[in-house]
Amino acid sequence: MAGPGKIPHPIHIHPVRPLYRFAATGLGASMWFFLMYRAKQDLPHMLGWKHPWDH
Repeated sequence: MAGPGKIPHPIHIHPVRPLYRFAATGLGASMWFFLMYRAKQDLPHMLGWKHPWDH
């Protein structure tokens, strides 16, 4: 029958500290908020729906 091997696996992945997970979530969220804000501002101009000189 299959069981645990005699040679341990060479890769051991350590658990991520909560601070790093919190920082990664915050930075990822701020990146998406910034992208959506810029899309709201610039997307009509980029798609040709509005001219940049029309305010």
